[in-house]
Amino acid sequence: MLKMSDWAEFGGRLAGTLRDVGDRVFLVVFWQANRRMYVQFAGGAHELLAQASGPEVVPSADFSGMTEAGWAAPSVGIDPPNWSFSLPLPASSDEYSALAERCVVALRDAYGLPGPDGLVYKAWRDGELPPAGESWSAERTAARDRGENPLVLSGLGIPPAPSSARTR
Repeated sequence: MLKMSDWAEFGGRLAGTLRDVGDRVFLVVFWQANRRMYVQFAGGAHELLAQASGPEVVPSADFSGMTEAGWAAPSVGIDPPNWSFSLPLPASSDEYSALAERCVVALRDAYGLPGPDGLVYKAWRDGELPPAGESWSAERTAARDRGENPLVLSGLGIPPAPSSARTR
């Protein structure tokens, strides 16, 4: 795995990788020494949902710059109460870059991480299921996309988490 020299390089790689976080794809990037410091993504058909762990998860963090960076504050009653951002799809390169920069703000500024070299990731693509209320033939079920776990995202430039690592 390549050594990351700085946050700008990581942000560029993350922006490029986010283009591959499509429908049913999930990505969690976290600090290997403290898995509670993370940014995570859930790809949908029409949006890419991003979250960063909030104050109940990382009480020592400095979240003062999160709103200015474009994150929506954690909502009461949501477990865990994370910072969030929804990117409508399709998105432009500039929009992916802005989302990656939001994530760098969370990791670098809020959590105080010294650099991206301690980051790891976990990614997977869920299997395809019939839409609610629809049933599939045996042939269609047999031909469905069964997903992929783990999903390798080598362009991210950080190593995958050890297979036993849990993100929460």
